[in-house]
Amino acid sequence: MLLWLLAGVAADLWLRAPVAFTLIGVCFGGLTVMRFRIRGLPDDSDENAVRGRLDFIWALLLVNAGVWGAAAAWLLLAAPEESARTVAAISSYAFATAFAHNFPMRLRHAFAAVFLIYLPTLIALVASGARYELIGVSALYLLYVSLALRRSHAEYLQRLDLEDELREQRDLFQQQSRRDGLTGLANRRRFSSALEDWSMQARTHGTPLSLLILDLDHFKAINDQHGHARGDACLREFADRLQASFAGSEELVARLGGEEFGVLLRGMSRRQAFDRAEGFRAGLAEAAIGACNGASVQLRVSVGVAAFEPHLHHDADALYHAADTALYAAKGSGRNTVMQADP
Repeated sequence: MLLWLLAGVAADLWLRAPVAFTLIGVCFGGLTVMRFRIRGLPDDSDENAVRGRLDFIWALLLVNAGVWGAAAAWLLLAAPEESARTVAAISSYAFATAFAHNFPMRLRHAFAAVFLIYLPTLIALVASGARYELIGVSALYLLYVSLALRRSHAEYLQRLDLEDELREQRDLFQQQSRRDGLTGLANRRRFSSALEDWSMQARTHGTPLSLLILDLDHFKAINDQHGHARGDACLREFADRLQASFAGSEELVARLGGEEFGVLLRGMSRRQAFDRAEGFRAGLAEAAIGACNGASVQLRVSVGVAAFEPHLHHDADALYHAADTALYAAKGSGRNTVMQADP
C-alpha cells in the first residue's frame, strides 16, 4: 500500500486518474487490514478448521499479488516518469523475492503468487518499449526467483522433518521418564504427579478418590528360588494382570518400586475400591503365574486401601500415608489380605 502511494504520487496518478488511483489504494488498504486481523490458526485442533483458515490466508496472498501485478503493469504503461516506473519495477522484483523466501509452504500457490506479481510487470516493460537489456535482466531475475522458491520449499520441508523428529524424540523421552522400564507401567514420578493433581481436584471439586497400595508377599523368596530373571518375568506378568484389572480412563496403575505397586481410582468410593482390590487379590490367589520363564509361581498380594477425606487428608502425602498404613496392617494380619485405612 505504501509503495503504491509512493509510485502513484511520483507518476502524478492522483491527478491523471484519481478514481483508479484511489480505488487501488483502498483495495490495498482493505487487504492490509484483513491480513492484520488474522490472529494465527484456530485454537482447536480440528483439521478442517485449520485447513480453512490456511486456505483463506493463501487466498488473501494471491489476491494481494494479483492486484499489485495489475496495478504495477498499469502504472508502467501509463506513467512516462522514469522515477515512477523504477519504483514500480523494483517493487515488483522485491515483492516476488520476498514471497519466494517467506511463503514457500505451498509450492504451486507460491509460484502462482510470484507470477501474478512478476509477469504483468515484465509484460508491461515489453509493451512499453523498454530497452531489451532491462527486459533480459528482468527475465533472468524471474528465473532466479523461481529457483530460489524451489530451494526455499525444499528447506521448508527439511525443517518440518527435523521438527517432527525432534518432537518424536521429546515425546519418547517424556514417556521414558514417566514409565517403569521393567513393567511398562507408570513410574513413581508419574504416580506422584497424578496423586498430587487428583488429590487437589478431589479437595476442590469433591470428586471421590481412592488409593490402593499393593505389595507382593514373600517375593524375595521367589527371587532366591527361581533367580532374578524369573522374578522380573513374574513382575511383568503381575503388572499386566494389574493393568488389565484397572484399565479405566479414570484409573492409573504404577510401579512404585521393587514389588510395590499403586493404583489411583478417581470417582470411586472407598467401599468400591475395597471390593475391586479384594476381587483382584482373590483372582490372583486362585491362579498361578505360569509365564515366569517356564516356572509356575503362585503369587500372593497384600493391599492397603484409603479414600481421600478432606477433613483428614490435608495433602496427597496424607492420603498416601493412610493407604501405606493400611498395607502394613494387611502385612501384619498374615498377608494375602486387603485392609482399609481407619477413617
